Amino acid sequence: MIPVIVLDEIHLATNKILEDLRLLFNFQMDSQNPFVLILAGQNLIRSRLGLNINTPLRQRLAVKYFLQGLRPEELRDYCLSRLKLAGLHEDIFTPSALEAIYGIVSALPRLVNNLVTTCLICACGKKQRLIDEEVVYQAQRELEI
Repeated sequence: MIPVIVLDEIHLATNKILEDLRLLFNFQMDSQNPFVLILAGQNLIRSRLGLNINTPLRQRLAVKYFLQGLRPEELRDYCLSRLKLAGLHEDIFTPSALEAIYGIVSALPRLVNNLVTTCLICACGKKQRLIDEEVVYQAQRELEI
């Protein structure tokens, strides 16, 4: 069994820590893989790994995957799927609300989740069944984004 190590928020790591990670990769890497290391963080890590000082570590990374934000046409389905997981099987977002959500958070899933959750709370407080752009902007103000 191969252990998996996940380092989250790696974009906050110093160059010294990134250098230490490179040294970990040197451990018997030619003959076996002693572990799987997953580096997870914000897009800033891409530019950090692009620095010459981090070239040796970057060269040792076997797979690189970067999550992109949702495309505008994916946002509605994403929101609906999250609502279905919570037990609601109807579309409560107006098209203008979805446009506003996309414009505010660039459809980054974590930010979409935060904004949509706050939208639901705001709409509930107003006893409003549909989420329209007014509710979205109220939620934006509450989140200060």
